[in-house]
Amino acid sequence: MDIENRFKNYLEKYLNRTVITPDGEFYFIKELVGRIRNLKIEIYPNDHNPPHFHVKSSDNSINAVFRLDNCQLIKGDLKSKDRKRIEKFFEDETTKDLMKEMWNKSKTDDRKLN
Repeated sequence: MDIENRFKNYLEKYLNRTVITPDGEFYFIKELVGRIRNLKIEIYPNDHNPPHFHVKSSDNSINAVFRLDNCQLIKGDLKSKDRKRIEKFFEDETTKDLMKEMWNKSKTDDRKLN
């Protein structure tokens, strides 16, 4: 791994996870939902609507965004086998509940996923 990728991984691991507000509140910028082989599935609790999750590969060849309500691809390109893995992961009711809870964590009522 080259120095640039090592540095990027360091920043991702240690600096790009938590925000502390002036009043002492804190929240995670990214929350890891799970991994499927080389794919990392994350939710950014303070992200914009529509409710969605991010999928990134360890080699950065995949950077995709899917809707949380129906797993529809919003942005990105990926192979059909990777898409099927993500859809299979998404089908699990426990996973859906966890993702919804992560999304809703820092949202006001009008932005929460029901």
